[in-house]
Amino acid sequence: MMANPTLGMTGASGQLATGVLRHLLAQQEGHDVVAVTRTPDKVAQAFGSHLTVRTGDFDNEGGLVAAFKGVERLLLIPATDLTPDVRPRQHRTAITAAVAAGVRHIIYVSSVGARPGRRDGLLETHFATEQAVIGSGLPWTLIRMNIYADSQLDALRRAVASGVHAAADGAPYAYVVRDDLARLTAAVLGSEGHEGVTFHGTGPASVNQAQLAEAASRAIGVPIRYQPLDKDASAAGLAAAGLPPFLVDVLSRFQQAGREGAFDLVSGDIARLTGKPPRLATEFVAEMLKGT
Repeated sequence: MMANPTLGMTGASGQLATGVLRHLLAQQEGHDVVAVTRTPDKVAQAFGSHLTVRTGDFDNEGGLVAAFKGVERLLLIPATDLTPDVRPRQHRTAITAAVAAGVRHIIYVSSVGARPGRRDGLLETHFATEQAVIGSGLPWTLIRMNIYADSQLDALRRAVASGVHAAADGAPYAYVVRDDLARLTAAVLGSEGHEGVTFHGTGPASVNQAQLAEAASRAIGVPIRYQPLDKDASAAGLAAAGLPPFLVDVLSRFQQAGREGAFDLVSGDIARLTGKPPRLATEFVAEMLKGT
């Protein structure tokens, strides 16, 4: 009987990776797991002796080669720095290091709607990384995630306080709960046979911002009015929040892609691979906001 492959992941102290590790270790399949992170003490404290923790940084190729040694199936979780030219370079560094370290299979967490376009947009950096992964010569798998339902909670909490939910207009999103995406990712990372496949981690249905506001209103028992924001109003809001101009541009283009339907995509991959359906965004936010 062949031994289970050694599994590895980058960004191991982040919220998605923490969820993936929790689900992966709960599978009790006997995998050796290598968690690569810039903050090894944090991961070691959370998971103790259940895995191997190694220091790794997207800006240090040699360190990543050492961190990836012995890893056969690697989960590449995107870097978070959106400064122009940084994230694509960091991802290429990680891919090059994976090849040099002898990794046999790369799984990349990408985005629904990944596509070529103007440099350094969120969707464009994901597309560029997908192409680099495919061009590495290694077997690959892509997990294209939708937008986190969790990302809507802060705005909805503010809406509970103010009575107004001001958010981008346009097409609905099939928001995915972060923990549901973590279940899918752990299932893909921990099993064989996904080479050359693109999975989509989405909620079970698309919902719009008015429906999210209504769900929050029902959960809390207070009226909340949805105020749609067009492209200019959304950009003005980002600038007013103090974001630097380059980030206003990146996020504005991302929101515009959403208005045009980039995230109105529903997949059954989570239920099919994990045996448990994902949660609907409106139900999730209502549950999370109760008692607020």
